[in-house]
Amino acid sequence: MGENETLISAAKQARENAHAPFSNFRVGAALRATSGRIFGGCNVENATYG
Repeated sequence: MGENETLISAAKQARENAHAPFSNFRVGAALRATSGRIFGGCNVENATYG
């Protein structure tokens, strides 16, 4: 698997953890640090009633 495919796969995996009950737009992202370690993240929506 190439470098881009590895990052795409990591982003898709991170997207599985997204929580988007309002927009239904689940987002995952991944980046590779200079050390080679891959970090993934996702969006998490919440509602606050203040």
